[in-house]
Amino acid sequence: MALPDAEAVAMDMELPMVKVPSILRHYYELTKPGISQMVAMSTLAGYYLAIPGGVTHYALTGANWVHFFSTMIGTLAISSGSCVVNHIMEKEADSRMKRTATRPIPAGIISVRDAIVFASVLTLVGAALLATINVLTFLLAIGTWVSYVAVYTPMKQKSSLAVIIGGVPGALPFAGGWTAVRGTMDPIAWALFAILLFWQLPHFYALSWMYRSDYKAGGFVLRAISDDSGRTLGLQMTVTSVLTLASIVVPTMLGVTGMLYLVGSIALGLWLVAESALFVRKADAAAARRVLLTSYAVLMGVILLMFLDKQ
Repeated sequence: MALPDAEAVAMDMELPMVKVPSILRHYYELTKPGISQMVAMSTLAGYYLAIPGGVTHYALTGANWVHFFSTMIGTLAISSGSCVVNHIMEKEADSRMKRTATRPIPAGIISVRDAIVFASVLTLVGAALLATINVLTFLLAIGTWVSYVAVYTPMKQKSSLAVIIGGVPGALPFAGGWTAVRGTMDPIAWALFAILLFWQLPHFYALSWMYRSDYKAGGFVLRAISDDSGRTLGLQMTVTSVLTLASIVVPTMLGVTGMLYLVGSIALGLWLVAESALFVRKADAAAARRVLLTSYAVLMGVILLMFLDKQ
């Protein structure tokens, strides 16, 4: 027998239904969960690929677990801290956009002062943890924070090239997962960086087309806003999808992944290229959405194949 829901019980008792919003949920929203999830997945994949030998043997040592959790928590904290600062810096723009007007800061749920404290704690905790890993990983994380906050965020209202610059902080955690274990920015680390750098471009181009009117209201300078036909944006989307395809085969060329990964990643990359090419012909919201959803599937598929076919 189904239990009565809380609202029905309150009505039967003739008591007002009091809804208490979870402040934790609003603070969590400030960390941009979508970005945080991508950072977590890519850092984990980079770390996993860098582990020498078998993962089971690596996991037998307690110090390795401390190292792993320090890397993951530290990277997520640094990334989340930069996202909170982004919310603070863009509060006025967010208030003008329908998609973002209900975010915690423009909606008045969380004050700027409290957000600054939250961002500071996240950043300092993340930096402290990554300082125990190695200097290179620490510097990559600081580079992530600085490039996102000091370069990408203000540049979004000045140049459409900000999209490319914004790919840098998004891609660094993938390399950071690798350097946490290996301590060097070798060709494999650069390959992981390139995969996420190029992947983000068709992903965001599609997103920018879907919300072009919102971004225009927010004062952002994007190709999608000035390109009414969508042809130039579609060509950029296609070219960067081809670059994504080219980059995702490199791990196998470097001997980090096997043939299962190679075949699967090529198929995924071709799928993204095909959807981007279709956008060139149609240039509508439906085609952009297909590119966006395909990009999500491609990233998750590539990372899954890395776990399945590590050499």
